[in-house]
Amino acid sequence: MKNTILFKSLAITLAIGLVHAPALRADESDYSPLCYDEDEAKEQRSLLRPYLEPSHIPTSEYLASCKGESSVPYTGDETPEQLKAMSAKFQANHDKIVAALPEKLSVPVARKRKILVLTFRTGLSYHAPGSAGFLILLREAAKKYGAFELTERYKLDGIDAKVLSEFDAVVMNNNHATMRSGKYGYKGWHNAPKTPEYQAFVQKRHAADEKACNPFYDELLPAYVKNGGGVIGLHATLLREMKRPENVDGYGIMFGGMIDSNCHPWKDGKIAGPGTYGPIPIKILEPNNPITFPFRDVPTIPVTELFSFFLPKESMDSSRTLIRYDYDKKPDINYNQKSLEQCKDFAGSLIWIKSYGKGRVFYNAMGHDEEIYTVPCVAQADLDGLLYATGDLKVPDAPATAAGK
Repeated sequence: MKNTILFKSLAITLAIGLVHAPALRADESDYSPLCYDEDEAKEQRSLLRPYLEPSHIPTSEYLASCKGESSVPYTGDETPEQLKAMSAKFQANHDKIVAALPEKLSVPVARKRKILVLTFRTGLSYHAPGSAGFLILLREAAKKYGAFELTERYKLDGIDAKVLSEFDAVVMNNNHATMRSGKYGYKGWHNAPKTPEYQAFVQKRHAADEKACNPFYDELLPAYVKNGGGVIGLHATLLREMKRPENVDGYGIMFGGMIDSNCHPWKDGKIAGPGTYGPIPIKILEPNNPITFPFRDVPTIPVTELFSFFLPKESMDSSRTLIRYDYDKKPDINYNQKSLEQCKDFAGSLIWIKSYGKGRVFYNAMGHDEEIYTVPCVAQADLDGLLYATGDLKVPDAPATAAGK
């Protein structure tokens, strides 16, 4: 019997097949709190490869040699026809992303812009497809318009203030920050015993990783933007600190919003996770903002994962939501009540911008899967967001007078 459940979830299938690591023991002694090591960077590139290179068809034997992190065991019984169909779907998505690119950029660039694209810790299968989709969009845009020079990195090691200063904008491409993958991450944890000793070890590792990452997130990147740089964040990038406003550090203050501790909104009394939303109604809060123009005749967007956001107290009223989920048209999805009480127009945000010091911030909550970048208005908005971050597209971004408005 074919593994139809796994085949339906292409992202999980690929992530399962691309990496294998044994479960960790609670007394593992060779763990290093390096923020991002070379093996992890290689693993990330492997996760992305089938999406970025559709001609690369994984063999059934290769997939079967690995065990997955999901509760569905992988039996490695895809037929050659299924493997080819998998690759054909990736090729079709690739072609649709290319077709979704606008004829030309909204504004000319002052000079060829240097863009640093950081793609790491995409949560294994969960957000690798979305990360790959945006990489395809950027690579094809760079070829089509000749306006961008991309530098792709898959780990943070070696990035300092001098390196950042060489770029016009930084892309945070669906990063999960401290959600480590590989031997010391999710693949290693999945089958490990859920003993108190093991859980304590996991928490210790999380703390070590967070401490190692903090200088980039809370010091280097905010300082770069404050001094005139630009940053754009996509989807799960703001999953770093699922805390309340009083506990957010420099990264959350810079972005002006974070995913709240409940993460996903609720539907029918249950958490509505990835793949359960479908087309959602949108509300354009600033219809005259150039970034929202592509959405003017679009009533719904096919979003497969929503987040619930809160405003850090240090950033209150600084983020300008341009587009959000329309609660009135689809009231069965309920957002965190505390977030709604604090900032109703912000809790369901999809796209926002803000100024930060001399720099600019753009965030798009859409980007869970590869297919979202085949939607022309989303592709256009992300390119406009990049142009805003580089300073080429001038849009109103002064602090709002009321939260999220």
